Amino acid sequence: MNQELSRLSAQELWESFRRGNRWAFQQIYQLYIKDLFYYGKKVTPNRELVEDAIHDLFLELWQSREKLSTTDSIKFYLFRALRYKINHMLQRPPYQYHGSIEDSEAHHHVEFPIEASLIRIEKEQFQERMLRECLDTLSPRQQQAIHLRFYEHFSNDEIARIMEINYHSACKLIYSALKSLKEVVRIFSVPLIMSFIG
Repeated sequence: MNQELSRLSAQELWESFRRGNRWAFQQIYQLYIKDLFYYGKKVTPNRELVEDAIHDLFLELWQSREKLSTTDSIKFYLFRALRYKINHMLQRPPYQYHGSIEDSEAHHHVEFPIEASLIRIEKEQFQERMLRECLDTLSPRQQQAIHLRFYEHFSNDEIARIMEINYHSACKLIYSALKSLKEVVRIFSVPLIMSFIG
């Protein structure tokens, strides 16, 4: 049975989980836990809250599995649900804080793969430092949008739905962030900006 499940599509995996298959549920958890945690830290810097939100999310998913709707993108479903849960948790003790989750000081750190060549390493370390400094100047909302667009590869429409804003606002966030990053991206990584706007 497990060998058959390993060949299932994401949609079929989700349906198997909805029918109560524990192995499918574990696969979903293992596939997305790291990405969910990383994204959660872009929504709020409160690590404890993010961990609690993810724990509660998966617990609720299992308990209400038969009532869940179908989806053709498990990742989108989970990201949107996690953001909603974090937002909800921030509104009540002990996590409650004055201000929106968009105002939290969540700093974005970018890690680039390091090549074997020492020259390449030095160049990438410099690029990484410069890009990180530029990313840290963006607003938390811009950092979220950039993370979802480039690192998680969501479309602008999906970003709008995950962040609960309209499509125009999502495009504007991404555009304004890229405009701020324009010089460092132009100098160091032309393919990066092409990935954003492609």
